[in-house]
Amino acid sequence: MGARLRDVETARLLLAAARYLGETLDLQRVYARFRDLMAEAIPHDGVVVSSFDPSDGSIRCEYAWVDGELLDSAIFPPLQLRASGGMQSEVIRTGRPLLTNDVESRVRDSGTYYDVDSEGTMRKVPDEGPPKARAAMMLPIRHEGTVVGVVQLMSDHVMYGEEQLELAEGMVAQMTLAVRNARLHETQLRLEAAAAADRAVAAERERAVQVLEAVGDGIFFVDDAGIVRFWNPAAETVTGIRRSDALDRPVAELLSEWPAIETAAQSPAADARPHSATLPIEIDERELWLSFIAVRTTDGVVYAFRDLTPERRLEESKNEFIATVSHELRTPMTAVLGAANTLLRTDIELTSETRRRLLEMISGQATRLAQVTDRVLLAGRLDRDEVTFDRAPVDVDRVVREAVSVIEPTVPKTTTIEQRLGPALTAAGDPDRLQQVLLNLVDNAVKYSGSGARVVVSTCRNGDRVRIDVADDGPGIAGPDLERVFEKFYRGDPSLRFAPGGTGLGLYICRELVERMGGRITVASEPREGSTFSVELPAAP
Repeated sequence: MGARLRDVETARLLLAAARYLGETLDLQRVYARFRDLMAEAIPHDGVVVSSFDPSDGSIRCEYAWVDGELLDSAIFPPLQLRASGGMQSEVIRTGRPLLTNDVESRVRDSGTYYDVDSEGTMRKVPDEGPPKARAAMMLPIRHEGTVVGVVQLMSDHVMYGEEQLELAEGMVAQMTLAVRNARLHETQLRLEAAAAADRAVAAERERAVQVLEAVGDGIFFVDDAGIVRFWNPAAETVTGIRRSDALDRPVAELLSEWPAIETAAQSPAADARPHSATLPIEIDERELWLSFIAVRTTDGVVYAFRDLTPERRLEESKNEFIATVSHELRTPMTAVLGAANTLLRTDIELTSETRRRLLEMISGQATRLAQVTDRVLLAGRLDRDEVTFDRAPVDVDRVVREAVSVIEPTVPKTTTIEQRLGPALTAAGDPDRLQQVLLNLVDNAVKYSGSGARVVVSTCRNGDRVRIDVADDGPGIAGPDLERVFEKFYRGDPSLRFAPGGTGLGLYICRELVERMGGRITVASEPREGSTFSVELPAAP
């Protein structure tokens, strides 16, 4: 009856062990749970789990618990499988468990033995003294009939018997299954991590290629032989040199200024900081200002460049603007100062007519100063998005008539302004801002057309758009200037740059105002055939 009860209890313990160990797939947690189970079933003071690698005959500690403390398995030196002697070696060689209640006698054979305490202090026995353990069980860990490790149970104060050895074998068998599952899980995780890393590397490379392809800066790679090996779309866009024409060709054939570029943007040593260099480059009779930066790699140099031509033009335009505004302000101020000084003179007698003309001159020039100042301030407010707009239906024909009536008294007698009104009906926008645009366009048409000019202002309705045209018969606008007339500070024909009110801001302001009302402004012109500026606004619903 006692043996039967013992068998039932053993089966219960093994079933509980299988369940408990199978609840985790973490290897170290499996070992810890195994020790917990063994603590309930078999008294012990130390548990050591070692793995055996048949490829090199090494025995390595994977888990160690001694006197209530978990030790770092790395402190245990690896052992080699011995042809004879050694308790672990014997278990691995024979595949059978080993039980001894006289450890001190067993360690006197030709094997290599170590004793360790709870603080991790390692002693080689019996050379450095007798072992602390009195009894030990060594149990093989099998996989498909092959021993792949050893479990050691050691006690300092109890003796082990066959019943405990049998129970320990059963517990080790359950642990082996749990360890196998944990290792399979670890392998799966490693494979998944490796696959994820491979995917990440591939994705990163793909992203890098996409970035190089999509980045706005031109990027090209020149190998040590001076051959172009990479040429991104931005490089093609900026230079106009197609990728198919650039790849596998000497870079000196593509860019005539290459020696100067290479010298100015000389790639520094690997540990030096790259620097940029800006140079004018001529490509297909176009002058481009490009800023280059070079980074050396193991087999060539990567060049990145940015088109600074618009910034260069803007800087030139700003300088011209300063000169123009200085002129625009100085001329009326000189006239005002001269007239004021004349009025203040006491050594001459001025007629009432002369005084009136001098005062009119001061008033007119002051108005001119106010106009220049207003344009500069308005341009700044537009840049800062501080200009407000009223959204309302606008009677376009009425705004045109009012704008023409305002400007007609100021135009030369030889100039005619003709109105050809649609009817255009109503547009969605701001009537005051629209009138401001029209005054500027008509004033430009009169100013630049010269004596005897004829200006035609027409309106029409085109579907859901309302259109206003301001046409003149002046000198027209040349092609290169036509593309830039709406740029801030831009001035075209040098001979016209110092015409009255010429700050280079008028058309820029017109474009900004029209676009912020939801419309667009365009120009059509040919040299010596006049110009037509067209404003389109959405029709009012």
